[in-house]
Amino acid sequence: MQLIIDTADTSIGVKNKCFFIKNKSVSREISPKRVTSIAITTNCNLNASVIKLAAQHQVPILFFNNFGTIQARMWSPYFVNIASLRKKQLVFSESAIATEWVIGLLQKKTAEQIVNIKQLTRHKRSLKADMDKAIVQISTIRTKIDQHKNEKIKIVRNTLMGYEGSISKTYFQALNLFLPDDFQFERRSRRPAMDYFNAALNYIYGMTYSVVESGVFAKGLDPFIGVLHVDSYRNPTLVFDLIEPMRPVMDRILLDLIKREVLKPEHFIKKEQGFWIGKEGKRIIISTFNDFLQQRVSLNNSVKRIKDHIFEESNALGNLISNIEI
Repeated sequence: MQLIIDTADTSIGVKNKCFFIKNKSVSREISPKRVTSIAITTNCNLNASVIKLAAQHQVPILFFNNFGTIQARMWSPYFVNIASLRKKQLVFSESAIATEWVIGLLQKKTAEQIVNIKQLTRHKRSLKADMDKAIVQISTIRTKIDQHKNEKIKIVRNTLMGYEGSISKTYFQALNLFLPDDFQFERRSRRPAMDYFNAALNYIYGMTYSVVESGVFAKGLDPFIGVLHVDSYRNPTLVFDLIEPMRPVMDRILLDLIKREVLKPEHFIKKEQGFWIGKEGKRIIISTFNDFLQQRVSLNNSVKRIKDHIFEESNALGNLISNIEI
């Protein structure tokens, strides 16, 4: 399970070789064997014994900002770090093989976007004509992506990102037609989010980044050597690549919360720059997110937990890179 610290003035220590959580309402011991990660979303007191116990049991400690994006991470220094794999990763990142890999990610992403549109259409048949048109537009662009498989990524990177942007624009325009008035949006907006939908989706994606990054570290890959997303100072661009096929899968969390009216306007805070999720909204999303990761679903002709699907993308990439001759 993920241990979530979201109450201010919480102290985290060690007692009886367990994490000891204490605040005004809670006093609890939790075995590190039950914890997969510790997510901290507010200020708290954390002593060195907690960090050592977490490292001993390979439990990452993650610090999130108000957007749900990971700001810092504490991790055992003994994760798989294979120098030869990372050398090959550099060669791979500029090869035609990398282009084919990226296209595969985008094809998976597009397939799941179409699945989402079709599922929503079943609940609102009056929009079927509009949705059929959107699917045709997406499928047409998807076909164009395949034509660049044999080109080096540095030549077609901008073209592929342009295709991806066009598909995403059509996809989100389609989703917007199914949303209640309070959650409708004009376009995707990130920092700041200009509406409830984007504020919640950014928060979900932020948490997904941390899971994807865990898979990257577990495989021993360098998170800063991206392929589609060009290298950027202090940004884990490989994580940006690997999250792509999972974005529409994670969209289902928000679509379901909105459909069931679990997430409501009162769960958001309006500030000058845009919208943020309030504390109760974060609790709802985090709890749903963690449950969602444990669901077994069929993706890529394989049935496993969503978290395992996320890790499998890094594992498959590492195996692909390992077979490269340098």
